[in-house]
Amino acid sequence: MAEAEQDSLSLTSLYANASIISHHPTEVTDLVEEIDRLRKAMTETFLHEHSLIADSVVELSRQLDLKINEYMKYVRLSRQEVR
Repeated sequence: MAEAEQDSLSLTSLYANASIISHHPTEVTDLVEEIDRLRKAMTETFLHEHSLIADSVVELSRQLDLKINEYMKYVRLSRQEVR
């Protein structure tokens, strides 16, 4: 139950930041959904592999990192535009 609440909170916070990004709202929403999809896939793969260092888990983690960095770039740029 706590994990589901945490997942909901983290996704909610991503969407909250996404709403401040006005120039590319569809791209950001798609990015948030992709981040959530990758996070779930990584979790499921870890549970199946029973290892944080399994190649498949590491690869999903790298993909997730790239998407989170891309998302943070959008957020940072949008905050600079607001100033």
